[in-house]
Amino acid sequence: MRKSGQITVFFALVLMCIFSLMCGLLESARTAGARYYLKLAADSAMDSVFSRYHREVWEKYRLFLLECGDEEELKNTWKDFMEPYMESSGWYSMDVEDADIMQLFRITDRGGDYLKQEILDYMKYGVFEDIPDESGAEVLLRNLKEAGAVKKLSGAYSGHTREAVRLEKALQDINDSLNRQKDYWQNAYDRIGDYDGSGFRREAAGLEDEMERIPSLVKAYGKRADELKKSLKETNTELSAVQGELSQGVREALDEDTACYESYVNKEGGRRMKIEALPEKMIQIKQVMERAEERSYEVEEIISDWDDEDDEGPDESALWDSVREIWYEADIPVLSYSSGVRDPEKQRILEQVGDFVQKGLLDLVLPEGSEISKGVLDHTDLPSASYEEGQGQTAGLMDRIWFQEYCGRFLTCILSEEDKEVKYELEYLVSGKNTDEENLKQAVADVLAVREGMNLIHILSDSRKREEAKALAGVITGVAGLIPLTGVVAFFVMSIWALGEAVVDVRMLLEGKKAVFVKSGDTWNLSLDNLLELGRTGVYAGGKEDEKGIDYTGYLKLILFTGRAERQYYRLMDIIQMNICRKQEDFRMVHCVYQAEVRGTVKSRHMFFGGSNPFYPVEVRTEKAY
Repeated sequence: MRKSGQITVFFALVLMCIFSLMCGLLESARTAGARYYLKLAADSAMDSVFSRYHREVWEKYRLFLLECGDEEELKNTWKDFMEPYMESSGWYSMDVEDADIMQLFRITDRGGDYLKQEILDYMKYGVFEDIPDESGAEVLLRNLKEAGAVKKLSGAYSGHTREAVRLEKALQDINDSLNRQKDYWQNAYDRIGDYDGSGFRREAAGLEDEMERIPSLVKAYGKRADELKKSLKETNTELSAVQGELSQGVREALDEDTACYESYVNKEGGRRMKIEALPEKMIQIKQVMERAEERSYEVEEIISDWDDEDDEGPDESALWDSVREIWYEADIPVLSYSSGVRDPEKQRILEQVGDFVQKGLLDLVLPEGSEISKGVLDHTDLPSASYEEGQGQTAGLMDRIWFQEYCGRFLTCILSEEDKEVKYELEYLVSGKNTDEENLKQAVADVLAVREGMNLIHILSDSRKREEAKALAGVITGVAGLIPLTGVVAFFVMSIWALGEAVVDVRMLLEGKKAVFVKSGDTWNLSLDNLLELGRTGVYAGGKEDEKGIDYTGYLKLILFTGRAERQYYRLMDIIQMNICRKQEDFRMVHCVYQAEVRGTVKSRHMFFGGSNPFYPVEVRTEKAY
């Protein structure tokens, strides 16, 4: 009997299709699983790489930084961490063939944005008191900008006051010269009455010498008047530029108290016309003097040539009266006004307060016995050496608040007890100078400027203090002095008063005390008498602390808040690098990685297919950031 094999063949074909489908499904599942396994392995290996963050940086500054010399080192480290996963890949059967660094961002890149992000990530988990919200930060920034604008304008107008006082001094020199001319004229007149021709001519010569000084004195007066007018115009331009930073009350008070400068310059114009006419007047007087001297010689010659013995002699009185008549024509001018500074000593004392600040601020505000750190910074290899303007993104107000709060917690300043080679870290963040002393000087000057501006804002809003300043200005210029000049000096008194109070404030801060940000009558320290004493001696230590105020570190944080954030990020990196280098000399922030992306190529093997070449490549990407 013949048998058919159709069913057997059909069944074999069906089984082969079923087994092929099953193997295909298994291979597909294995391949998908391999990809998931590979991604998990790559991510885990990258986590392991980034877990090697610098421990000391974390302990000291709560920052995660992966120290890595170059891309090759990072790549090899990642491959090393991948090996255990490859060895345990089982039926996925994988081996790492190669790896490439696709992106590598170091902490010093993008204008310090990565450092800022790490700081913000840390600070958001903290519990802080007295941290302003967004609206509070805007108010604070507005107050600081207003204080800076007021300080800038008061400094400019104070300079104009000094120019006005120098102008008055030039006027006084002219008046003094005219008074001496009057004395010479009177002495010469008396010599005529004594029939003393040689004595007359000697006094006339003295008068002529004094008159020779008038053109140069008038020229000096004109030069100072021109300088005052020009600089005042520039300041008025600056005032219009910063109008938007001033509140309405402060702007109105400034306009009222500085209007006197324009009035003074305008009134000075009429006075100047008369003064500039003096050189021509001197020429006319010299012509009269020459005639009088020639006549004196003629009179002496007549008298000496008289030889008639019977005659009683010449009428000397009549002869010398002819000289006197000519001499009367030499009318020495008298100015109808004199210098507007009646008490130059008080003015000098007030100016000396500013001079003390300019020449020896640290001596003025540091407590007795304070020693200034001699730390020196070498900027050669610091991150800030690579800083360029315009890098990074603009920091928001709250970002800046959190950053300056972070710096206040982790950095040292002059009041810190921690002993370091470079001690004034907050001051360096503010100033960026090469030595601790320079950084301290600049930081203290910045704090002084903030306090000076805020103090002047208080004075402008306090009618009693403004009246006291005007009263002292009246003493300096005299009751009958030029009224606009009195206003000019009054604003100068207010500016110096604000500066003197700021000196007291900063001295308290450096003693570890607090000073309120917005002054009131109760928290004001310095009277005008104390201000004059400060100007005489350079010493005043009567400031009273207010517990509700801000300490020295707080004021440094305020200055950081108004500064350029990107530059501060790099200076912070300088500080971190300097401190870590004390134990690890080769540590560099530029070698520290914040984020990286790695592309790996892995060789895998087919389990059921592949023929003569069962291997195939698989690519995986992984990235990680702190």
